[in-house]
Amino acid sequence: MKIATISDVHIKSPNDEAEKLLLNFLTHPKVISSDYVALLGDIFDLMCGPHDVYLDQFKSVFSAIDELQKKGVKVIFIEGNHDVHLKKLFEKFWKKNEVTLTQNTVELRDGEIRYYLSHGDDHEVDNHSYQRYKKIIFSTPLRFVANYLMPYAVLEYIGRRASKQSRKKGSRTFNAELVKTRFRQGVEVTNPHADIIIGGHSHVKDEYQLKSGAIYLNNGYAPREKKFIYIDGLNYEFVSL
Repeated sequence: MKIATISDVHIKSPNDEAEKLLLNFLTHPKVISSDYVALLGDIFDLMCGPHDVYLDQFKSVFSAIDELQKKGVKVIFIEGNHDVHLKKLFEKFWKKNEVTLTQNTVELRDGEIRYYLSHGDDHEVDNHSYQRYKKIIFSTPLRFVANYLMPYAVLEYIGRRASKQSRKKGSRTFNAELVKTRFRQGVEVTNPHADIIIGGHSHVKDEYQLKSGAIYLNNGYAPREKKFIYIDGLNYEFVSL
């Protein structure tokens, strides 16, 4: 089984460098020839709810994903913490659910080989404030607000402001080696029953062998690393974009 994955692209606006990077990924020969392509969340810096403006702004991205699934590639989109409650939006573009959208982890099997895919924030087990925040934004009341009550302009204002404040705070405190250690510990604690575990969210590229022998992979912050993960059976590589 061939699997191509990427996470944490954080496209902010149409035609920005992050969008160009994602389009390069979606049209890469290894991606086009994969059995599965998994977008592991935070592909967009802010996308929430069923607003048609997203389909207009990011038509190139949706069309490129559509071209993949038309070629027979199974496309999976796992929502992150920046792109959430997209079910109704995706149903507008893919009326027969041709692209799999989920807020949950995904497990794939290729014979005896097991793959575990997630946004990666499930591995941030010691960040209790974030885990509480995630439960709130993924809750049923917030889903209702996102789908039926929140105007796009208000959502855009709140989201952009929160994102800016988060980046300003994070830039002062971010320690890549510490984050890498914390996520490795989190993967050991959660210990998914898989041979290859792929996640994002940390913004730190990593390749780590667990005590169980499983391999944990993270492509890091895509605009900085400019890499995606490609898997063929038990073989894997970080492919440059």
